[in-house]
Amino acid sequence: MTSDHLRIDVLGVGEAFDPNYANSSVVVTADEYRLLIDCGATVPGLVMGKYPDPDAIDAIYFTHMHPDHVFGLVPVMLNWRDDGRSKPLHILCTPQLRSHLEKLMELGFTGLGSAWPFEVIWHALADTTSIGPFECRFARSDHSVQNHAILLRFAEKGFAYSGDGNVTAETAALFTRADLVFQETYLTKHDPQHSAHCDLETVMQLASDMPGARFWLYHIKRDARAEISRIVGHNDQVRIAVPGEVIEIR
Repeated sequence: MTSDHLRIDVLGVGEAFDPNYANSSVVVTADEYRLLIDCGATVPGLVMGKYPDPDAIDAIYFTHMHPDHVFGLVPVMLNWRDDGRSKPLHILCTPQLRSHLEKLMELGFTGLGSAWPFEVIWHALADTTSIGPFECRFARSDHSVQNHAILLRFAEKGFAYSGDGNVTAETAALFTRADLVFQETYLTKHDPQHSAHCDLETVMQLASDMPGARFWLYHIKRDARAEISRIVGHNDQVRIAVPGEVIEIR
C-alpha cells in the first residue's frame, strides 16, 4: 500500500554518556522503506526490540564517526545475520567514514565466519540524491569531525536530522525545506569550550527565522536537560524529543 506521509520512530535521544537516555537515533519510514539514522553503542537493543524482523531496516545513514553514532553497527549486523537476514543492507556515509566502518565490521566479525551472508551496498553522500523512496540532501555542520546533516523528502514532506555540530549556513539552508528538524542541542547557551555543539539560543533563533518548521531537540547534555525543558516549556514549535514517540508528517 502506497503511503503519502513520513513516519519517524524515535529510538534514542541521549548524548554520548547519558545514563538515562540511549544514544540518539531515529527510523524514518515511507512506503514501507525504513532508514535508520545513526546507530550508537546503546542503540542495538532498541532496534532489535522495535524491529525484530531482520529484514525490517533497509538502509542506515551515519552522520559522523563517533562511538555514540556508529558503535552499534556491528551488533545489529550480527543479530541480523543470526536471525537470517536475506535482503541487502544499504549504508550511506562519506568515503572517509566508510573506511572506518569497514574496519569496525572486520574487527567485529573476527572468528565468526568468512563473510557477511547478506550484501552490503555503500552509497557516498556526494553521489546520492535518493535512497529508496526518499529524496535526500546533505550539508556539513561545524563539529570536531566531519558531520553531515540530512534532509529527507517524500510526498512533498520534509524531515531533517542534524547529527552533531553547530549550525552552519549550509545546514540552515537545508532546514528550510523541512517540516520537522531534529537538532542536536547540547547546551542552553553558546560555550567556547563546546563550540562543536549547538545550543538552545541558536535553535530558538532558527525557529524564529523559520516559522513554518518545527524543531525537536535531542543529544542534550545531561546536566542541561532540566533547564532546557524549563525554557521551552509548552512551546509548540520547539520541544524536546521523547524516546519511543512516533511522529507522522502529513
